[in-house]
Formats: sequence, C-alpha cells, structure tokens
Amino acid sequence: MRGVLVLCLLALVKSDIDCQLDTVIGCYSDFEDGKRLLLYEASAGDDQMTQNKCAQLCFLNSYILSGVEDGIQCFCGNSFNPDASPTVENMSECQLPCGGNSSQPCGDAFRMLVFTAKCTNSQPNYQACLTPLAQSFQYCNTSLSFDDRVDDLLSHLSLDQKIATIGPDPNLGNPCATHTDGADSIGLGPWMWLVETNTGVASACVAQGICASTFPGPVGLGATFNTSVWFNKGSVFGSEMRAFANFGWHRGDGGLIGLTGFGPNINIARDPRFGRNSELPGEDPFLSGKVAAAMVRGMQTPDSHGYPKMLAFLKHFTAYSRETNRGHDTYNISMHDLWDTYLAQYEIAFLEGQPSGVMCSYNGINGHPSCANGYILNDVLRGMWNKDAIVTTDCGAVSNLRQAPIYAPTDAAAAAMALNNGSDIEMGSTLFTYSLKTAVQQNLTTEAAVTAAARRAFLGHFRLGRFDPFNSSDWSNLWLSDINSDEHKDIVMDAALQSFVLLKNDNNLLPLKRGVRVAVLGPQGVARYGLLSDYYGDEVCYGGNFDCIPTIAESVTAENVGGVTLYTAGVSISGNDTSDLQKALDLVSFVDVVILAMGIDKTIEQEGVDRTDTRLPGIQEPFAELVMGMGKPTVLVLVNGGALAIDNLISGATAIVEAFNPSVTGSRALAKTLFGSNRWGKLPITMYPHDYINKQPMSNYDMSVYPGRTYRYYQDAPLFPFGFGLSYSPFSHTCDQLSALSYSCVIYNLGDYDGDEVLMVFHSVGNDIRAKANHPIPIKALVDFQRVSTFAHNPSNPVQFNLSSNVFAVVNKDGKKVVYPGSHSLTFSRGHGLDVTFKLTMGRNANALVPE
Repeated sequence: MRGVLVLCLLALVKSDIDCQLDTVIGCYSDFEDGKRLLLYEASAGDDQMTQNKCAQLCFLNSYILSGVEDGIQCFCGNSFNPDASPTVENMSECQLPCGGNSSQPCGDAFRMLVFTAKCTNSQPNYQACLTPLAQSFQYCNTSLSFDDRVDDLLSHLSLDQKIATIGPDPNLGNPCATHTDGADSIGLGPWMWLVETNTGVASACVAQGICASTFPGPVGLGATFNTSVWFNKGSVFGSEMRAFANFGWHRGDGGLIGLTGFGPNINIARDPRFGRNSELPGEDPFLSGKVAAAMVRGMQTPDSHGYPKMLAFLKHFTAYSRETNRGHDTYNISMHDLWDTYLAQYEIAFLEGQPSGVMCSYNGINGHPSCANGYILNDVLRGMWNKDAIVTTDCGAVSNLRQAPIYAPTDAAAAAMALNNGSDIEMGSTLFTYSLKTAVQQNLTTEAAVTAAARRAFLGHFRLGRFDPFNSSDWSNLWLSDINSDEHKDIVMDAALQSFVLLKNDNNLLPLKRGVRVAVLGPQGVARYGLLSDYYGDEVCYGGNFDCIPTIAESVTAENVGGVTLYTAGVSISGNDTSDLQKALDLVSFVDVVILAMGIDKTIEQEGVDRTDTRLPGIQEPFAELVMGMGKPTVLVLVNGGALAIDNLISGATAIVEAFNPSVTGSRALAKTLFGSNRWGKLPITMYPHDYINKQPMSNYDMSVYPGRTYRYYQDAPLFPFGFGLSYSPFSHTCDQLSALSYSCVIYNLGDYDGDEVLMVFHSVGNDIRAKANHPIPIKALVDFQRVSTFAHNPSNPVQFNLSSNVFAVVNKDGKKVVYPGSHSLTFSRGHGLDVTFKLTMGRNANALVPE
C-alpha cells in the first residue's frame, strides 16, 4: 500500500515507555473512500491492543497522532492524510473495547479514534547512569557533591578517553556540531554540544504544528528595549529544549538534541555592512548586556531542586564583526575600546545572568585569535567573571591556528595553543581529537590541562541533572505539548508587536483604516524566507518548506477587513528584472494607499557575506521612487538586519516603518501594528547616511576615530539616531530628582491611542572632564531604560530609576572604569521630543556627587 509503513510490534514496544492519553482529537470515519486517515499502519491486528500500546508504537517511531480502530488496529501520523475525506462521527461510534483492555475504547469497524498521548521515556537524549555498569561508579552516587562526582568520573578515564570527551568524533556526526565521545569502560555515553538558540531552538519539526517557536530577529527584539521580552524568550527556549531532549528528538541533520544552547549572539552592530547584524540585538553594549542577561536567566531557570532548564553559551567572544577573511583576520584594538565596547556587554551578561560559557570567535585581537587568547579567556572570563565557564571554539577555529595570524607549526602545537589559552571544547576541526595527545607527549601542554577542560565540561552536565535519575528534575515533565504551545505563541506575538520602529508618519497616515484599498508592493511584501534572520533554526515549517510563514501581503489582507488588498513584488531583492514593474504601477493607480515593503535578505547579508553597499540592492530604490512619485500615500516598510541607507527615500515616503526581520509570525504582528496596535519600539542601531561607508573602512575597529562608530562616538548627522522612534500618540515626560542616584518620572500619553513608550537614561561628562582625559569618552552612553505601557489621555504610573554610582564611570586608556571629578549629566529621553537633563558635580576625590 502506497505510503503505508508496517511496523513490527514486538520489536518496537519497550517496557520503559509509558504512554497516557493526553487529548482526544475525535472519532472519524476511515477508509470509506479507500484512503486511510492516518497513513502509517503500526499494527494490522493485535488482539492485545490498547490505547497505551498504540501510543507507544507511534511514539517510538516519532509520530504524534495515534489512531485505534476495530479494537485491534493501530495507525500513526503527524497530520491527517490530505487525500482522505473523513466524516467526523459522534464519539459513541468509537466505543468498541480495545482487545487488550476492555475498559478503553478502540474505535470501531471503519471508525478511528484519534488522540495524542504523553509518553514518559526513561531514556531521554544523553541521560546517564542508567546501566548497572555506570551505577557501580561513584560518579552516579547522588549523595555526593558534584565536585566529588566529576572527580570520580575523570579518575577512571585515561588521557585518550579524556581527550575524546573534549574533541569531536567525526564518526558520530557533523564535527561542527561536536559529537564528543563517552567512555564504554565506565558506562558513559556521548554528547552533542551544538544547538543554536539565537532565534529558535535549532531542531527538526516533530509534526505539523510542533516546530520550535521562532522569534523575530534579535535586532528587532533589541528594539523592544524590554528585558522581560528577552527573559520570556529565554524561558521558551529552555522549556522547548528540555521538551525536545525529553522526547528524544533531533536537529535537522539528525543529531540528538542535548541541553547546551548557543545564543544569544551579543557582538555589537559595529558596522552596518557586517553580514551577521541580523543576529545581534544592536550597537549598544549596555543594552546588549542587559537583554543577554535577561535571556540567559530565562534559559537557565532553575527548578525547585536547582536544576537549570539548559546551559546557555554566549556568542561570539569577542570583537567579531567582519566576515571578510574571517578566521585569519586580526585587528588593532586598544584596551579602552576592548573594555568600553567589545567586552562590556559580556561583563554585564556574566555578572547579572551567569551564563555557563561562551563560544570564542574567529577573529584575532592584536594578533591573538580569540580561541587562543589567554587574556580574554583565562584572565578575564574565568579570572573575573566565572571560574567554571566552559569555552567552546567556533567551527574550525583550532585548525585556523595553522594559518594566519599565528601560523602554528604543527597540529599538536595548534591544539596546545588553544587548550593552554582557555579553549575547552573543539568544534569543527579535529586537532584535539587526533593531535592533543601528541602535544602532551611533546610537553606543549599537560594532561592536567586536558583534565581541567574536561572537568569544566562535565561539571556543567552534572548541574543539568544528566547523571541523576531523570525524574529528579521538575523539567522532566516538559513534553511535546510545551513546544510552540499556545502560551509560547502568545509570548512570540507579544515580542513581535514591540519590535517595530515608526520612523516617520506624516499627516498621521498610520494607523490605516480598515476597509481601504491597499497595494502591498516590493519584494519583501510577498516574501516568506526573506522575513527570517540568520540562524532562524533548522526547520520552521513542517516538511522543510516555508509555507507556514504568512507574507506581509497576506497578513495585511487578513487585517484589512472590508477592504481590498492587492499585491505584487514589482521588482526582486537584487537584479534588474522589470517584468513585474508595470503591474505594480497599475495597482498604485487603483488603490488609496501603498505599502512598499523593501529590504535585504540572506542572499545579501548572512554568515560569510558582508555587504559592500548599504543602499537597497538591485533596482529597489528607483522602483520606490517611481511609486512614491505617483502621489499616493505610501508606507515604506523596511525588512533587514543591518541598517539601510535610505537617504533618497525619506522625503518621498509618507510613513516609514523599520520592521527588521519579523520572522515566522511577525508579518501578522506588523499588519496589526499598521492597522492600530501601538506598541512601537526604538532604534537599537544608528541609521547612517550612505556616505558613511566611504568614510569608515570595515577594518577599522577604533570606535572614536572620525567619523566614529555607533551613537556613542558618531560625530556626523545620522538619518535616524539610536533610540529614535515615534508612536501613534504624542507623549511627554517629566522627572523629579529624589537624590543624586534616584529619579522618578511620569510619562504622559497626550493622544487617542493606548500605547507603549520607552524612557532611556544617558550619561555624559562635561567639557572640563573631556579636556583633561587622555582617551576617548563617549558623546553619551545609555545607562538605564524602561518600557512603560500607558492609556490614552492619561499619565503613567511613576517610573522609578535607582541608579548606582557606576553609571558615572567611563573607561580609561588602560581599560579601567573610573569616575572623574567634575561635571556630569543624566538625560532622560524618549528618543525624540524634549529631554529632561540633570547636571551633577563629582567632588575632587570622586566621593561626593552633588546635584547642581
């Protein structure tokens, strides 16, 4: 039978799988048209059939839906057969007793009872201490401390075995995923380290509707200026990663999902041309550090016994900001810039979020590749922030040491350089695997260094509960129903609604009125894949396509109730094809308002590909000018990761919306926003004019040299500044100084729409301090922020800012934070409109802060 897989019952039902009915989908007619409702036949006839047994069969073969029929048959699937046309029957038609349990109904003749079940598997991915052999060792003794147990584990491993636990075994899977070996001699299994967690948990879909939750791209979430959004994102990732691991699920390449997640990526958006800007929360170290700390806290939420949901690793440590010649590039970075810009966000994230480790980056700093840089890995990361931090290399970073800028003479020397300078786990290349023992034998490194690296790795696994009974953790209850659940969908939608930035709104064109005639034009208006950021996950739609992603045009159509919505691309992202252009212009003539969705996608910017130009590629810009020249009110919607230079389009657009990478459900949030939702964010980046790229080479990592980088050092006029963002309601704010470090503000909603506003606090120093300093000082620097919800024509509740004296510190030439005596200012800003500024004077010994 086509599409039917007959499974062997005796071979597949295991006593360690317990399944209980979760949700009854319904009773359906089956096979009346010769087509099965569920295609996969698990049992054609078993007189001992039960609902539990059928669910076991389906679970063991990765199917979500179970169907029992005629008392003895079992069928499985992840969705109904699209070719079948079943009739929904009354539940009384599915009450034939199961052959193996007369108290349970098992459908009837040509009547299938379809249900989902929750199955408990005592062997989730990588669970250890399950065999008598393993249990004979003290590392499985839960009465001992983690330190004692990891010491016992390592004491039974030879040098070869310890190396095998920190270097990838290519026989187990993709070396970039780093499948490390266990040790059969002590009953220890392998582990796969790499699961990306930047926008979603990288995984294959389990079934229709059971794919990992996918958030809008990180730069859009940076625009929320809301740490709660980031905490919730991390919590969703932690829950779903546990659920995938508990279920025994895998990544798109088949590697079993563990509990080590890599993300967020918090390199700063140093240059708009960087190919991986879509993975980053923005250009400001303080904002990036705060949202990362929140996300990590969510990812590593402890249960009642202290077990974290997962282990979180930050990427890419540090100063990774260019794809050209990556892996062999090195940049001159002063101690001031290193601590002011490239380490600052990681320091906040570690001190406030306590991530489990980092992935070190490809680039070099002053001639020292990050994955062999003892200063940042040993002295800073472990010496100052987390002594047990686990460091994994980026894919192939150890083998890169054989070439520029280090030119290690042998594989053994390269492996030793990485290990000695702080890298614990090698990803991608196999120099640890095949050459680290030689390095020990040649006295290039020591077995003690190998043991220390393995110890850090295993200590993290003990914290997760890998070596404890599975049910010891509250997180063992997380299951498929927790993946992309209704609660998680609401969290994603809430995040998406806060991720857009309103840059212009002449004549209050927005929000649009439902019932109008709208044309959605532009390549991003009809795109699906193009709405995703880099590292969106392995699979976002069941079946591996992108059909589950609604386009902006489809979402606008759904919101424009009673109206007419027409759409076409007009032009493509790149290239000079004009075959659809006239159709687009004809639509403009017919409609009342135009939504022009333009931008870039992963053909233009992605890992490995920097942009050479910041303008819209192809003929998008002249197409936009043609459309705007026809005189219809036009909303320019930008879909992108890195900032776009839209110098020539600002005046012609009636309204401008920065949507960044809205992702799987973000187009629906965008449409809701265009038609009235008023939860706008603020720019987490600077939008530079086009000539910026002619003044600033990408290879320059000096933040302050003219024209400067990011709002903290940029000296010219931006198209739109960091922190800018409008709303459908006008706002104002007042602030009272309660003390030098305590302030109370009220935001006034002066308009007709309920809405959110963001209040940011910036520190700056006076000219007296600048005149004496022998190092760069930011023009201003973000030191706090809060997002506030308001009601139309009403003031907010008081917004409290309780600052620490550290907000007055700047980084000196030696990378040290200092508070200089002299004039300081704190400015409370909404990114536009009038600011409220307080001036303070620090005493000569920097020990008395006096308001002026």
